[in-house]
Amino acid sequence: MKRRLIEFDYLLKNTAGEVLDNSKEDNGEPMRYVEGSKQIIPGLESRLKDLKKGDKKEIKVPASEAYGEREDKLVIEVPLDQFPANQKVTVGLAVEIEVAENYYHAFTVTKVAGTVATLDGNHELAGEDLFFSIEVREAREATADEIAESEEEKEEVQDENCVH
Repeated sequence: MKRRLIEFDYLLKNTAGEVLDNSKEDNGEPMRYVEGSKQIIPGLESRLKDLKKGDKKEIKVPASEAYGEREDKLVIEVPLDQFPANQKVTVGLAVEIEVAENYYHAFTVTKVAGTVATLDGNHELAGEDLFFSIEVREAREATADEIAESEEEKEEVQDENCVH
């Protein structure tokens, strides 16, 4: 199976119509990925499959095919005395917690009240249906170097998301 390199500009909105991201505003560079390399959310990749250079499309990706549904079990309360003594615990602080032997999960502090911090291990877009406005800038067979590079990037992302 031939794998394609796809480059596209996008505008991303949530259900309320709020703009969450815009590839043209961030750095002017399109999103770039190699098909089958798990570099983008599965629901978006599957909907880009048959697009060609120059195509424009409005794409809805349900939460289940994006960052998943919110999981209540990933919202936990941790006593502040469980944090390192020199750690200032504030909303937005990212922490990694060992949830099983040698398996860590990323959490974000969402609330600090009294002697307890509330941490959320859900992705910030979990539970959100996503709406993309897409314009394909490039769609061609990927080179061997591009495929190899995409595999390296996938491994780096997996390591960042799941520290062992």
